[in-house]
Amino acid sequence: MSILSKSTKALTFLSLGFLSTQVLAQDFCNATHSGTKVDISNTAPTGDANGKGSIGTIGDYSYEEWNKTGTGKATFYSDGSFSCSFENIDDYLCRSGVLYGQNSGVNFKTIGHLYADFSLSNYTNKSGVSYAYIGVYGWTQDPLIEWYIVDSWGSQGRPTWCGTLVKTVTIDGSEYDIYKDDINQARGTIEGTKTFTQYWSIRKKARKCGSIDITAHFEAWEAAGLKMGSSLYEAKILGEAGQYPEEHNANGSFDFNYAKVYVDDSGVPRSSASTTPTSSASTTPTSSVSSTLPSVGAFPGTVEFEDFQEKSGEFTNGGSFLGDIEPGDWAEYTVDVAYTGTYSFALTAARGDDEGRAVSIALAIDGTDIATVSDILTDGWDDYKSFTGETASLTAGKHTLRVTFTGGYVNVDKIVFTEKDVDKSSKHESAPEALVKTRFVLSGKELQVYDTQGRNLGKLGVSTGVSLEEALFAKFHRPGIYLVKQGSQLTKVRVIR
Repeated sequence: MSILSKSTKALTFLSLGFLSTQVLAQDFCNATHSGTKVDISNTAPTGDANGKGSIGTIGDYSYEEWNKTGTGKATFYSDGSFSCSFENIDDYLCRSGVLYGQNSGVNFKTIGHLYADFSLSNYTNKSGVSYAYIGVYGWTQDPLIEWYIVDSWGSQGRPTWCGTLVKTVTIDGSEYDIYKDDINQARGTIEGTKTFTQYWSIRKKARKCGSIDITAHFEAWEAAGLKMGSSLYEAKILGEAGQYPEEHNANGSFDFNYAKVYVDDSGVPRSSASTTPTSSASTTPTSSVSSTLPSVGAFPGTVEFEDFQEKSGEFTNGGSFLGDIEPGDWAEYTVDVAYTGTYSFALTAARGDDEGRAVSIALAIDGTDIATVSDILTDGWDDYKSFTGETASLTAGKHTLRVTFTGGYVNVDKIVFTEKDVDKSSKHESAPEALVKTRFVLSGKELQVYDTQGRNLGKLGVSTGVSLEEALFAKFHRPGIYLVKQGSQLTKVRVIR
């Protein structure tokens, strides 16, 4: 069960007492097709194992449509999005993304961090479909590997027939099962008819919109002993459907209203630590935020829930709140505790429930419980109220705050900490990287940009008439929180797309 957030709160605000701005822009989950387009139609004779397909480029994107038996139709747009339909097929695919080509020599370890942002506005299984794969697809060479990252699968059910289960990993807070399948019967490949190996990452919880960290999956496969090829052939957002046994009568359609595959401009590979194997053992979770990360909150001070640095769960970041929270989800924040002692707090949250069922939230510092907020219930999902409490005694210094939504199904905005009973002689001076309020001279000045993990993303120039938020999105192509430095001044900028 997932409760949709309906917050109408303003998207421009002051956060943590520091300068924080946002660009009011449409979330890509609600995007529409745009740009020039090309229409494709192919009819393949029944019994033709090679099928019928088309490959081409439009704008910056490479596309492919293919069907075995029956008729396939597709429209590809220059913004990367696409829609496709199929009638009386045995197998069908349409995809759009990046094509590096045969024996490209492009190694995923050296090209920067590869991502895919996608939104599937509609998938229709009209009849006869017994499997569907929605996600990212590609090949590597030397060795020849066909790979899938599957984030959704429609009404046919989650794929479990993809070879041997190797392990389960967590990537970007979501669990995926990794499979390996050795295809020992010669089939058509990018190198002709031959045997090959498949790698799969199958998400445990389906979604129709989101960002896929492709490189993190590559790293997880290699960490599990599944060697990737030295040459990356392609990486494309995929819609595939078919039937087994084949009876030449599967019908349906996909509509990807948003589809982009790109390399993070920073060129800094993420750590494979994000692919921690899951365990069925019941253990107390430990903090995963590094003490080297910049602080995003303070005691006394404010923690904005949307500023999380690590998380578990598929909750929604609404820009000024978190929603779609389910039981057991958690978020972590690096914080500076100014003085040893206890703190009062006010947590702002909304919870609507026709049956009057309240929920709770637990707070922990460095793995030790410090407070619980109970009986959270308001008159609606937009009705935000303050819920107060007091922490256990804390030690001055830099710490990890974990917020666990033990009851789930709640929208949260922020938590404000004030001094209760503290020792002023124990004052902790915030680390130099802590954010400060500042004004930047943008035009003609070069800025240094970091992510919330403290990684250097590169330099940024801002042209006259362009906002800092617009410049950040144009450079790095991703919504989120950026730390921007000019001289000795550092501030946080939030970009929403």
